[in-house]
Amino acid sequence: MEFLVLADIHDTWVHMSKMLRLAGEMDGVIFLGDLMTFRKFTQESIDNLTRIKETSSWMVGIPGNGPLPRVREFLDNLGINLHCKGRSIEDMGFFGVGGVQETVKTISEIREFYRTEDTSSIKPDDRAMDTLNAFGIFYENGKFRVEDWSESDFSTLDVYTSPFEHSEERIHEILSIAYDQIKDSPIQIVLSHVPPHESGVVSAFPIGVSTGSKGITEFIQENPLALSLSGHYHKHYEFKIGNTKCVVMPAVMNGFYGVLSFDTSTKELGTKIFEF
Repeated sequence: MEFLVLADIHDTWVHMSKMLRLAGEMDGVIFLGDLMTFRKFTQESIDNLTRIKETSSWMVGIPGNGPLPRVREFLDNLGINLHCKGRSIEDMGFFGVGGVQETVKTISEIREFYRTEDTSSIKPDDRAMDTLNAFGIFYENGKFRVEDWSESDFSTLDVYTSPFEHSEERIHEILSIAYDQIKDSPIQIVLSHVPPHESGVVSAFPIGVSTGSKGITEFIQENPLALSLSGHYHKHYEFKIGNTKCVVMPAVMNGFYGVLSFDTSTKELGTKIFEF
């Protein structure tokens, strides 16, 4: 079995004809969130995802971090939304959580990481420094300095909050509710928009530290799964939490899609990344 995996479309439909062809040829479609541009509503994207759903024989998905309530309602009405839900096909049980963890709290944790941990191996580029500077983190004479902030300084971070975010505790709770619906499936796969958190310095990320969800990581540690699929980072990245393989899918808007394969005889899962 093969499933087309789409993440972070962001109103980009230049590859629509190939998406439709792949959706019709494969056994299902998995959507990992961010259908539209942040905080926007676009009828074209509504119509096109509906066409993909109608073309596919089976489809599930989750909302990203930027959807307005009417977009989340659309995913519900389309019958694909796995946020706080689970669905099975063959021996595979899929369950999910959409959105992201609390943005301001995550930024505060990044500031504390740079204040207390050894970050000497992180060599940020100009774009990464633009992000870190906005968080009050500066690079001077080969070392990082975290600026002391007042309450009013932290209030400026509100511009980074997403329309769909949750506390880490709530993310864990959502996953528990959804998992309960597929817990008897032999192969369990979690779908999330934001990836799980990876501890320590992560050189693959521009700012040198994971911005993933600790709630998802905690859940996987408590409930080892076959696979974690996520998006949000707009790049392909893989790591492990215990024995659980975590695959971050690159963005459709950057010209990529993924394929999840399942061998019904050996029960083995595989993931591959392709350019359109």
